[in-house]
Amino acid sequence: MEHDALFEEFKTHIEWEDSMDDSMLDRYLEMARQYVRNATGNETDQLVLMVAAILNDYRVPEKEMATALDSLTPFFIQEVYSNDTVNQSSEA
Repeated sequence: MEHDALFEEFKTHIEWEDSMDDSMLDRYLEMARQYVRNATGNETDQLVLMVAAILNDYRVPEKEMATALDSLTPFFIQEVYSNDTVNQSSEA
């Protein structure tokens, strides 16, 4: 199986140790990509890494996971705003 393009960067981001099982990391990255795309309309690697790290930390849906994802809201708003600004300036 070929890994996601961010796979190695993600492992570094979460300080993954070589002896640990990494079988779920690709799934976390794919779910994070979908989450970021749905929230912003495109994909920013840093947001994908942050969401995937939360999915890795909270492996079952819990209130803490919702709180952690909610804490990223300012980053999502900034991404949507900056994309909208770029789109408006390119249309002018």
